[in-house]
Amino acid sequence: MKTDALDDCLRISLAHASLALKLDDVLGTFHGLSLNDFILLRLLSQAEGGRVSLAGLMRPLGVRMSAVLRQLAPLEKIGHLQREPGRMVALRPAGRALVAEAAGSAQAVCADALASMDAAAREGSRKLLSALCRSSALELT
Repeated sequence: MKTDALDDCLRISLAHASLALKLDDVLGTFHGLSLNDFILLRLLSQAEGGRVSLAGLMRPLGVRMSAVLRQLAPLEKIGHLQREPGRMVALRPAGRALVAEAAGSAQAVCADALASMDAAAREGSRKLLSALCRSSALELT
């Protein structure tokens, strides 16, 4: 059976949607976090100095600036992050502790999801997804 680019991209989208639903469920149930909030906190935890510019959050979160700002407000209010001068966002100790704890649950879900793939298939998928993430065809104009 012949597949084309649309079919391949729709399969990637379906896999992403299934994984996102599972992660959102587990993170919400055990840590009170949505997947999007976990991703935001993890981005900050991995950033040098635990700080990222607002503009630097748009592409990794897959949302426009207005959505980034809406997502920050509750996390800032409950003490997980803070906005700083120069349109920067910084992770606070409570946010760092929460994301470290939640990462274990997320890791378990992801390990289960990939358990049926052999090492070669995982490496091929990693390369494919990395190349797709860097594709200039996906840049907004």
